[in-house]
Formats: sequence, C-alpha cells, structure tokens
Amino acid sequence: MPGTYHVVLVPESFSSLPEYSQGSSDRGPRDSVAAPSVSQAVEDKDRSCANEEDTNVVIVDEFQDTPRRPSSHCRSSTLSPTSDMLGSLSPTIESYITSQDVMQDHQMHLPGQFVEDVSQEATLLQHFRQVVWKQLFPGEPLHDNLGDHSLSAEVFEREAAEFPPLFHAMMAVSALSLAHQDGSQNMDALQYYQQAFPSLQNSIRSSEDLLSDGLFLTHFLLLVYEIAAAEPSGSNLWSHHISRLLHISILRRSTLGAERYSFVIWWVCNIDLYALLSGAGTGEFIGAMIENHLLPEAGSLLYPAGNGGYSVIYPQENDSLPILLRLYHDTFILSFQLGFLGAEIRRSIKQSSFMFIPSDRQQREISGIQEAFRGLWESPNIQYLLQTDLPKRSKDILQQSSALLHTALLFSHTSMWPGQHLGPEAFPEDNIYPHVTAILQIAESAIAEAGGAGQRFVTFPLFLAGAVTTSHEQKMVAMELLSNMTREEMGYNAATTRYILQVVYEQQAQRLMSAGHALNVDWVDIMDQHDLQVVNFG
Repeated sequence: MPGTYHVVLVPESFSSLPEYSQGSSDRGPRDSVAAPSVSQAVEDKDRSCANEEDTNVVIVDEFQDTPRRPSSHCRSSTLSPTSDMLGSLSPTIESYITSQDVMQDHQMHLPGQFVEDVSQEATLLQHFRQVVWKQLFPGEPLHDNLGDHSLSAEVFEREAAEFPPLFHAMMAVSALSLAHQDGSQNMDALQYYQQAFPSLQNSIRSSEDLLSDGLFLTHFLLLVYEIAAAEPSGSNLWSHHISRLLHISILRRSTLGAERYSFVIWWVCNIDLYALLSGAGTGEFIGAMIENHLLPEAGSLLYPAGNGGYSVIYPQENDSLPILLRLYHDTFILSFQLGFLGAEIRRSIKQSSFMFIPSDRQQREISGIQEAFRGLWESPNIQYLLQTDLPKRSKDILQQSSALLHTALLFSHTSMWPGQHLGPEAFPEDNIYPHVTAILQIAESAIAEAGGAGQRFVTFPLFLAGAVTTSHEQKMVAMELLSNMTREEMGYNAATTRYILQVVYEQQAQRLMSAGHALNVDWVDIMDQHDLQVVNFG
C-alpha cells in the first residue's frame, strides 16, 4: 500500500545474503538453539510492539539479493600476479560487492547508534583497552618506537572509526569478556556480534576494502569471539571466519606483497593446527599458507612486531630467541604434517568396510615424523638452551614449543586411528606417561606464571593428555588445570574444553567398568557421536 513506512532491520533480515549463507553448514546448535533464545526474543518483542503500536512499521523478513555485474575495478587482473590462488576468491569479492548494492538504500547507522545507552559503549571500550587487549596480546613492548607494523588497542580504535564492523567485533569481544568477568549473561555480546554481519555487507564498497586492515582485524576478532563463546554441543562459525581470513590474507599478500600483522597469521595458524589435531578442522588455512609459500617466517611469530612485520627482539634475547623461534616453526610444521596424516588415516577408516590397519606408507610416515622430532630437539643448540637460564620471552616460546612437541608425540602414539592402543604397533603405557606428565607440568607452570593471557597454548594439550592417559590421577589433574584456566580466560573456551573432557572420561569409565579397560574407547569417536568439537585459541 502506498505510504511512508519505518523499515526495521533484524539479524534474520540478512540471513539469505552471502555473508550468512556461506559457511551456513558450520552453524551448529549454537545457531539453532542458543542464538534464538536471545535474538528471537528480541525480534518477537519488536514485532509485537510494531504490530500493536504502529501499522506504519515494516519489519524486513528477508532481503532479496539481485545480481549485478562486478565493476571493472573488481575484475581487474592487476590485483594479483597469482590468479590461480585468487580464482577461489572471486565468490568472496562478489558476495561483498553485490550484497552492498542491495543494502545501499538501507544505510546502517553509525556504530554508536546501535545501542540506547552510549555509556555502555564507553564502558566496553575501556574494558577492551584495559583487559581484552592484554588477554589477546600478552606482553607489553619495552619501547613505543616499533614502526608502522605495531598493533595496539589504539590501532584497533583508529581502524574501527573508519570501518564500523570492526567496532561491532570489538564490542562483542569486550562484552563477552565483561560478562564472563561479572558472571552475567552475554546477551549484549551476541547482539554486537550479530550486528557485525550486516555491517560488513554495507562497509565493503570496493576491492580496496578487501585489502583493508579493518576487514582483516574484524574477521580475526569475530574468530576470537566464536571460539571464546563456543558452547559444548556442536560447531560454530569459527571455520567460516578462518576461511574468510584465508581469502583475505592471500589477497593482501598477493597485492600488497607483505602482511604487516604476520603474528596474527601465526595465531590463526595455531588455532587451525589444534583444530586439525582435535578433528574439528581440516587444516585448510595452514595447508594453503604452506602450499602457496605464504606462511610467515619464524621471525614474525611474536608480538610486538616492528618494521617489516618481524617480531621485536631485544638485546638480551639475541642469543636465544631467534633459535627458539625457528625451533617452534619447525616443530609446528612437523605437527601439521602429523595432524594431516592423522586426518588422512581417519578418512580411510570411514571409507573402509573392513577392520582398518594403516598402510606401510602411512606407518613409515609416522615413524619418519617422530624421528624428525627427535633430531630437531636433540640438536646441540637446543640441548644447550634447555640447560640455560633464559630471558622471559625466550623461556615462554620454549615452553610453548615443548607443549606442542609432547602433544604431537602423544597424538602420534595414541590418536592417529581408533584402537591404536591395542594394535601390534601400540606404544607402551610407560612411554606415554612421561609425555602426559610433561604436558601437565608445562600447563601448571604456564597458568601460574602467565594467568589468562599466556595460558591458551596449553588448552588442547591438556585435553589430549586427559583423554589418552589411563591414570585416573592424571585425568583429574588435567580437568583441575582446565578449571583453573576458566577464572582468567576471556570467555568459555577452557570451560567448554573441560566439559568435553568430562564427557570423554565418563564414557571411558563406563567401558572400564564393563570390560576392565578402556583402551578401545576412542576420544575422537566419542566426540563424533556426541557432536562435540574442541577448538582452542592455540
């Protein structure tokens, strides 16, 4: 009917747009159960009020996307010298650009107008500066002259002023952290998170926007939010944001020639690695980085970064930190190879109708990786540093490398395929015990020394140690340490991981009571049966 109407947008209005539709298969119970409990209630209230109080209010149920020929600027082949890599990016570019056209007549308000109470935003911004930033990037630089590649809370704020979706992502992560700190509901965090999606649609106006720091940092924070807010049952959109970050990272590297925030790429790689080992992910991000020679160098692993994107190394660290960064890099690559091989073996099992035994090639590859680990860590330089009193950051990266080493070796001996404990190649329990003990000791030290900021790299190692050990005492220690981590963490990642470990332990206990042992209870199978995922910060 002709007339003047108020148009109301709700998160569901954008559900059919590419930013929502892509990765929809990743939506699990958190989208189908938990999210409606908040967003649906708000929507129902808005609809009821609109229908009862004002017949001139129209709530848009769904935007109908319309195709539009991409601009010549977007089609330009000069964007990338590696068109084979960017071929897979075309749908992403088009989804951002064309959906922006659909929404250009429905301009979003500035970020500050999304909530009624402006003071709430001020509180959240202050919390982001004082608390969230330290949870994200532990360790303050010793001086401020770090060049253009230095990332800080001020950089986030500056980018958010120009790129509204980043503001929503910052508010979402900050609200989640504050809700966890206060023990309250995270409804505000979910609201901000949901607002980021339509805001993304409206903010990407050209191919230059796809190269922006704002877009890169937005998807990084949305990834952090998804992992921190994850609930025990089911998947979330973490893989969607990793996929987006992969596309954006390839585009930035191929066009700009370098990534100024390489240590963020390394953080995403760590998330992807532990997701691969847990069976939640495929290792797509790391695989693409390695295959296309885009994995950042070992020298850019740590925050803060100086000019060129390389980690700042202080004088007292010169004799140790470069060597230990290379150690972590090489340990990481071997761990990825192991996780990728484990995923291959488990795919073979699902395709086989007979009792599965790894092929001779697969067995040789496992042994080769294990031997490579030993050769790497038994080198004279590393053995010397293991006996040396190291500067703090050198000690921290050595600790992180050690946790990854013991996790990878433990995984290689227990979790490459179901029943590995029982086969002819079964690793003696006496040899498993030291790896579990080492992980527990490293985790206890990391939690005591670093609190919530530096403990995230031990979350999956603790889960694996608790899942594969046959010692009741060690299982209890693993769960207790995960409980200790929940006090200082940003959201609920450690709590979710502990819950899943509890489910695994209960299944193992039931089998122990009935069969006298639980060696044939596979933790990966249990997680599949209960639709559980372990995705950690890394």
